[in-house]
Amino acid sequence: MKKLLLLMAIPCFTSGKITPEITIPDRFSELSFDQLSLHRGNYLANTASCEIVSLKLFHPIEHNKYPPSASWLCLFPVDVINDGYGPNRSLAEKVYLDKKMDRWKKKKYNRNRKETQRSLDVYGIKSLSELQPLKLFNIQSVNARGYAVIDSNIPLEEKQKGVKKRLSFCLIQNHSYSAFCGFGSMINVVDGKEIDFTLYMLKSLETVEMGLPEKRMK
Repeated sequence: MKKLLLLMAIPCFTSGKITPEITIPDRFSELSFDQLSLHRGNYLANTASCEIVSLKLFHPIEHNKYPPSASWLCLFPVDVINDGYGPNRSLAEKVYLDKKMDRWKKKKYNRNRKETQRSLDVYGIKSLSELQPLKLFNIQSVNARGYAVIDSNIPLEEKQKGVKKRLSFCLIQNHSYSAFCGFGSMINVVDGKEIDFTLYMLKSLETVEMGLPEKRMK
């Protein structure tokens, strides 16, 4: 019953929107994309039933392919709302759903000495002042909505592997018991050149359509 009441409070939308608005790259084209259809076997974690999820992965027009860098999950909305973004993914700030305002927001952690030291060790920094604020966006797609977080605070272990910036998102399908989530590195080397795909991925999230039946995708 709790799940049902929660989902009834999420209104239905038919077009995409990003809040706050983003600056579209000068050479962005809605015709430069890879069409992606995700089935049950494509998910790293699958606790709910997202059925088929369709989205356009936009990329710069000078590159003919979006690099396959993301990992996908299908989760229950109550878990997404309960967990938000943090504390296991971010030690800088926590992202949570303000149910009264019906918007995703962020807040800083109140750390004790032990938690402060853990943050310094995980990120390989000398002061908490070196942590960058998370960039939070409320996302509305074709038939879902949720959040996207841009995190430039990379754990030392991942930083040593070349990761510089991560994007994580979760979109809850309108009037459903499923949430489509994903995460991945946003700065990738394509054709020997370092490309930042952050804005392209945010635009891609506007195109997410969940719960599509098999026959519609044929």
